[in-house]
Amino acid sequence: MERTREARDFYALTKGILAVCEPFGSVHSFKLIHNRGASRVACLIELDSPQQQAALARALGARAINGQVCLEISVRHDFEAGRKVVTHVPQPAPVEARVAAR
Repeated sequence: MERTREARDFYALTKGILAVCEPFGSVHSFKLIHNRGASRVACLIELDSPQQQAALARALGARAINGQVCLEISVRHDFEAGRKVVTHVPQPAPVEARVAAR
C-alpha cells in the first residue's frame, strides 16, 4: 500500500490497489473518489466473496461499510494535476445514411 501513496494518477493508483486485492479473489465493484482539497482518495472495494472481503479489510486496516471495504488513501498534492477528462461524443450519421435507413 505504500506504493499507492506515490501514485501520480488514477491509472497507477488503480493498478496498485488491484494488485493488493488480487490474493483475496475477484473484484466485483471498485470505486475511487478524489478529494483534491485533502489530497486523499476514498476507495470502495467489493469482492465476489464476502468472506474474503472481511479478510481484505483486516489486511488493509480498512473498514467494512455496507458490504464494501472502505479505504482512505493519502495521495500526492499534485495527484492528477493538469489532467483533463476527455469524453467521446458520438457524431450523428450523415444525412444520406439516415435517409437510406428509412
